[in-house]
Amino acid sequence: MKKRSYKITCSLKEGYSPEGKLFEISKAETVIKEWMEQRLKEQHPIVTGLLQQGTLFFPAVAKDEKSLVTVSPTAIFTGELSSPEDMQRHDQEVRETLESLSLQLKEKLKQESVFIIYLDENWWV
Repeated sequence: MKKRSYKITCSLKEGYSPEGKLFEISKAETVIKEWMEQRLKEQHPIVTGLLQQGTLFFPAVAKDEKSLVTVSPTAIFTGELSSPEDMQRHDQEVRETLESLSLQLKEKLKQESVFIIYLDENWWV
């Protein structure tokens, strides 16, 4: 069977402003757990995975104009479809499930964008 992995990445800092609130990784944990519980109650598909904290580096001039690189703490949720039931899921359903979780992270962590990678594709919500 072909590996079908996914990754959702979002900043833990609210928006792009240097004054944006900085969330703890536990806030992302809570969002993911509540999303899973609600989806299971409604008998909708979920994805399972590992949540890690990372650091995102990207070229952007800081407000103080002294740095050409912005550094942001980041939540990274990774996983792969591995159970026999999961391997039977259609790719479109998996994409919709990943987008559902990403939209919750975007809303609750007040993000401009949340990034998704699934198979050989990447996109954002």
